[in-house]
Amino acid sequence: MADPVSAALVAALGATFSALHQWAVEKGADTLTQRTRKHELGNIERLLADAEAELKTVRRVEFARLDEGDWAAAQLVVAGALDGVRGLEPGVLIDPDRLLPRLRQAGRAQLSRAGLGADGHEAYERLLEQTCRRIAKRAQTVDEIRRAATARMASEVAGLGDKLNSLAAEPRTTRRRRQDEFERNYLRYVADDHATFELFQVSVGRAPARHAYADFYSAPSIARRQRDESGTELTGAGTNGAHAIAAARRVLLLGGAGAGKTTFLRWLVHAAASDDDLWQETVPFFLSLRQFTDRALPEPEELVRVTAPALAGEKPDGWVSALLRQGRAMVVVDGVDELLLARREEVRAWLTGLLRGYPDARYVVSTRPSAVDDGWLTSSLTRFELLPLTGNGLKDLVGRWFRAARDLEPAAEQREWLADCESRLAQALAGRPDVRSLVSSPLLASLLCALYRKENMYLPQSRKDLLDKALDLLLGEWDVRRGVQVEDELAMSAKEKIILLERFAAPMVRNSELLVGHGDAEKRFARAMSGLRSQGVDPALVLRHMLERTGLLREVDGRIQFVHRTFRDFLAAGEFVKAGELGYLIDHAHDDSLNEVVFMAAAQARAREAGELLSGLLERAGTRVSRKDGQMADRLILLAAASLGYVDVIDPEQIRTEVMTAVRGLIPPIGFAEAELLAKAGPFVVDLLPGPIEVGKYAEEYGHVPGAVAARVIRTLAMVGVEEAWEKISQFSGTHRATVIDELLRAWRQNEYADEYAAKLLSNVDFGELLLEVHRWDVLLRLRHLRKLTAVQLVGNISLADQATGRYPLADIPALRHLEIKSNEVAGELGGLAGCRALRSLRITGFHSVVEDLSALASLPVEDLELHVNPGFRGGRAPRLDTLAGAPLRRLSIQHPALDSGLHAVPPDLPLTTFELGMRPDRRSLLGIGRWQRLETVSARGIPDIEEVRELAGLPFLKRLVLGDAVPVADLVRLRPLGALRIELSGVPAADAQAARDALPEAELVLRQATEDSRLG
Repeated sequence: MADPVSAALVAALGATFSALHQWAVEKGADTLTQRTRKHELGNIERLLADAEAELKTVRRVEFARLDEGDWAAAQLVVAGALDGVRGLEPGVLIDPDRLLPRLRQAGRAQLSRAGLGADGHEAYERLLEQTCRRIAKRAQTVDEIRRAATARMASEVAGLGDKLNSLAAEPRTTRRRRQDEFERNYLRYVADDHATFELFQVSVGRAPARHAYADFYSAPSIARRQRDESGTELTGAGTNGAHAIAAARRVLLLGGAGAGKTTFLRWLVHAAASDDDLWQETVPFFLSLRQFTDRALPEPEELVRVTAPALAGEKPDGWVSALLRQGRAMVVVDGVDELLLARREEVRAWLTGLLRGYPDARYVVSTRPSAVDDGWLTSSLTRFELLPLTGNGLKDLVGRWFRAARDLEPAAEQREWLADCESRLAQALAGRPDVRSLVSSPLLASLLCALYRKENMYLPQSRKDLLDKALDLLLGEWDVRRGVQVEDELAMSAKEKIILLERFAAPMVRNSELLVGHGDAEKRFARAMSGLRSQGVDPALVLRHMLERTGLLREVDGRIQFVHRTFRDFLAAGEFVKAGELGYLIDHAHDDSLNEVVFMAAAQARAREAGELLSGLLERAGTRVSRKDGQMADRLILLAAASLGYVDVIDPEQIRTEVMTAVRGLIPPIGFAEAELLAKAGPFVVDLLPGPIEVGKYAEEYGHVPGAVAARVIRTLAMVGVEEAWEKISQFSGTHRATVIDELLRAWRQNEYADEYAAKLLSNVDFGELLLEVHRWDVLLRLRHLRKLTAVQLVGNISLADQATGRYPLADIPALRHLEIKSNEVAGELGGLAGCRALRSLRITGFHSVVEDLSALASLPVEDLELHVNPGFRGGRAPRLDTLAGAPLRRLSIQHPALDSGLHAVPPDLPLTTFELGMRPDRRSLLGIGRWQRLETVSARGIPDIEEVRELAGLPFLKRLVLGDAVPVADLVRLRPLGALRIELSGVPAADAQAARDALPEAELVLRQATEDSRLG
């Protein structure tokens, strides 16, 4: 039989719904509310069971010493007070803070007659507060329906009322099931839509071959673009792009022309949508800004229409907003640089709104570095940049390109010839660093492969030579070689085609266009044919021919675009030079989107035209009249200096000297963008750049941070790359500043991770506690030279030892104290750590980690172990906890699927003083914690239950309890048996701070911000 409080609670809830139901009847929403009421109150037995269970918990935990008679009397008083629910207005019923005093008033007389003592009175207050919360929770559910009904009646849209009734009455489980089904369909659609990419010019013709990411793509390395000294990780040598972005959550990804930004972002979207373990439950939305040059940016709920238009009509209401709010959505925005300056500000405002409204969501935004200033969303987005291809990266891309080409060739002899091409090209690149420097981006590397195949193993001498040969390749040479026939009127020469495309490209640059409507494109080709031998040909046929046969243009949604912006800029530059319109480039050179056009114009100009271009830039720079103009003038001088690197002959020669003189005043560079422009000027800048002593004097004189100035100098020297540059870089090796160390590591990467560089420039670097990320075996082998390196993170499938040679590279790092092994599927045991005598801290993490055997820890000096394995691990393998036996661990931070019902799988002989359980409250249990009697600190998520508290109370040396997600506050009373312990709580709302203190009057309570991330580790 139900207790009096439970029975009265059911009656009170009935009254609650009656009051709200009456309101709905008066407003004409009776059917809606009746159905909801039936759903909420239909299972009286379950409601009673829930209420009784909660009452029993309160009785057992909080009022175990209360006399049974007083307990029964307190219940009766509460039951009587609940009669006061009848007649209360809905606004009071849904607000427990307003409801509680009204019920107190209703039960005052009966309380007075009950004659309860202090303990009984406390029980009455506790029961009354608990009941108010339950009533308000139920009432809020109905109130939501009431608000929905109000909105429905305010709408004049025909039929909306019926739809609202249907939606509101639909059981929640059914709605949830429909949402889950839509999510599965959406992810499947997006994964398929982004599953392939194009390796440039592997195939020719109208429909370029698409290749699976899984088979032909290797994610590029990225590095943090800017960092502060408070960070601990070093990324200059290159870090795993997917892991870095997953960890950062909010990223501005920078990359130059052809760096592969779009391909990389599409790969991220594919990986996230494919349920890759790294992106647990992440739902991606891909937005290409070039589609919005003349359209409004989408609202959140419109993102499905952008990413998966075929499914937009099925999207559940509010689905995208809910994902954003939950932090499960990843908004991927590609191409800020592809919009005009005014639109970029609009994108900034749009992103700012999303970031403010949905701070927990993921964001990845790409742009060319020159398109955004140093303050562009700096406080919101972490800046990373795609790194240029190294020698190994280029070799890998060449291998994938030729493998894809062979897959498309049916003839065995042709496949053999392509294999020979690949081998010879790899050998040629190994001995030609000058050619390697030309193809540091995936686009240019693919072009080189295509040219090498087409030109019978020809290697270009300059970037202009590479692009010229590429145009010859794309504009019909393949058709000629293969005997492809075209209509007589379309049999244009390559020269005519180039002129047509140059005239088509130049207006696109003037208008800052990347897309041109089909009809407009026909008109432009008609004008471009003026004076050509084929000027009488139908422009529609010419456009079709360019789309089908050149490989340079393609049509997307009825609009024409170049296959890559690099070709648009190169062709437009040719037109500006030939048409004598260099003045346009000079007048608009302040626009960062024209940088590549200016460079390509300098490369294609004759001597006197090059002189006109560079002298014009200097002359315009000399007219500055304000600070803002001064910054623009500095940029123009740097642009002239960078253009000088593309010019072989200039007339008059004195202009070269004038440029070199002007650029002296801009050294050292004030930012990384300026450093990269300066490096394009060539080797002459090496002698102008300061050494460490001069950097210190400059920083002191002008109030700059010495490390930041030194980092920009090193960036410039490394990009120039001549022998003299490496000599000057070596002067900066005696540093401890993180920004400088990161640049030294970046320069090491550009020097192909050479042993000589590591031994000479990195051996004396004081790394302090900075963490060096490594995701390649050959880099791991070279760390032996870094005598002061103390912390290493291994990411991905890197073996800990070479069994064939008996090499243990980690043991060769003399000062190694901290090691992280992340997402490693090949290191099944830790024998490779033998000999790491300085190692004190080990962290094994990642959804793919399969380090099963931990027994080697028994013979290592590791005292601090973090072992975090996803509870939903699907790999079938996880670390065997019994192999921890005998390890000298004092601190263990753990997340493991074997601990969902208790800690008994962890060996009891560990000498632990600190234990941290990082699992979700509903997936963890602290039962078994009492086996480690020396524990001083225990951390977990959620509030321990009574049995767990009993074990914690039995730890004689326990001084500190750290709890994340410490809600509801009312449950904190369970911790009272712990007495005067230091208890640190996070996740407690500010409004509940006093209630938390009242619940634990004896404890030393420390409350963290409610917004603080409460995840452990």
